[in-house]
Amino acid sequence: MDRIRFLNAFDTALLEYQLLHADVPINVNCLLLGTGPAPGIDELRAFVAERLRRFPLLTERLVCLPGRRARYGWRADPEVDLDCLVREHPVSSAAPAPPSVDGAAAAPGFAGTALRDFVERLSGAVVPLSGPPWQLWLLRSADDTEFALFYRASHIQQDGTAKNLVLSALFGIGTDPMAFVPPQRREPGRARAREVGAAAARSLRWLTPAAGSAVLAAPWAGRTTHSWETTSLSLLRSIGAAVGGTVNDAFLAALAGALRRWTGADGADGAGDAAGVGGAGGMVRAGGALSGRAGGMAVAMAVSTRQPGERAMLANFVAGARVVLPCAEPLPLGRLFAVRDRTDRLKQGGTLGLGERLLFELLPARARPRLFGAGLSGRSSVLSVSNQAGAPGPLAAAGRPITTAVPVPTLFPGERLACHLGGLGDTVSVGTAADAGLPGSRDLARLWAAEVTLLADAVRAFAGNRALP
Repeated sequence: MDRIRFLNAFDTALLEYQLLHADVPINVNCLLLGTGPAPGIDELRAFVAERLRRFPLLTERLVCLPGRRARYGWRADPEVDLDCLVREHPVSSAAPAPPSVDGAAAAPGFAGTALRDFVERLSGAVVPLSGPPWQLWLLRSADDTEFALFYRASHIQQDGTAKNLVLSALFGIGTDPMAFVPPQRREPGRARAREVGAAAARSLRWLTPAAGSAVLAAPWAGRTTHSWETTSLSLLRSIGAAVGGTVNDAFLAALAGALRRWTGADGADGAGDAAGVGGAGGMVRAGGALSGRAGGMAVAMAVSTRQPGERAMLANFVAGARVVLPCAEPLPLGRLFAVRDRTDRLKQGGTLGLGERLLFELLPARARPRLFGAGLSGRSSVLSVSNQAGAPGPLAAAGRPITTAVPVPTLFPGERLACHLGGLGDTVSVGTAADAGLPGSRDLARLWAAEVTLLADAVRAFAGNRALP
């Protein structure tokens, strides 16, 4: 019998959750953007075929081993149909271009909404599990000066880290994909009482109902919209470091400000109030458009649970942490300090995510999908967030350079909003997914990018005009 790579506890819970929601796309997606003429579809398939020979895990398909309780795993399939996995979508040359304010010719590349429309349409489809659970779509701009590759895979096989692993294997320059083949066996770890105790204490946060706003109470449309913007990883790192924080703190602080604007809270409590700069304590005030404790918004934040020996494994190693964003705080720097303080408190008592993983693996198998669904139901959080780091670069497709990697979130049942951070090299992108019934559903990424600029200005003033990237 061919070697079977069994699903871990979280993979299995996701599979059972997908089987319960067969028409819901439980996927991981990434939009890659490149410059120059696009490769032909036959050239791209030949390029991918050569990479698959060096990265055989991407030929695997799901198999079931019957028994008293069925077990699932991945088995390599030597008969991969690349015509099905690697496909091309024609972009109409008639797509309307953005209006020009000065009469100049339209900018080269993708014009109008054709690319976004395709991403929104395909993101709403489930990745089939009848073969290797991934797809790669090629799109070229009408003038063939830009191209896009839309990679999507089943979350049952890949989390955000695994997705970056795959992108590096498929498109990495100067990197041997054989280095990414994971070990077949993981050394068992010892359950640490301190980690489990800290995770149990953090889990109590999920019992608090999520506070929202009038915007989030809009009728459901049942259709997902997407938006994305790019910025500099160096800039985010400098913003976080200025207050002793991290890139993730800068990401969340900008998101808190974007949500504040998006929900209308910035006009309810005097956003221009020149309050002093300091720690989070005492600076949060309730916004008129927000409800709940201190006008905050609870988010479900994905946390990696990978151990050193698992960094190259094609699987899911992730847990959730509940963070309340300080959306009612009127000052950008105040929001940054507040986020830093709250994430620091989450890390007390042990490594964030490790105890949650141990608790999850101790649960009865039948209870895991229900727990997973409860965490994403919207009862305890108003949106999900994920900082997926970035794929190490440089990347290229058949010799054509890839310049940007945009994470494209998926909305799970009960979710109305999601925001992910990812990227390539020093270029990072924020990608959002929102139910189309939410007013301004495509505005959040643009508002987030504007908040990054405000944070950079505030940090620069706080640091005495010290230069930022």
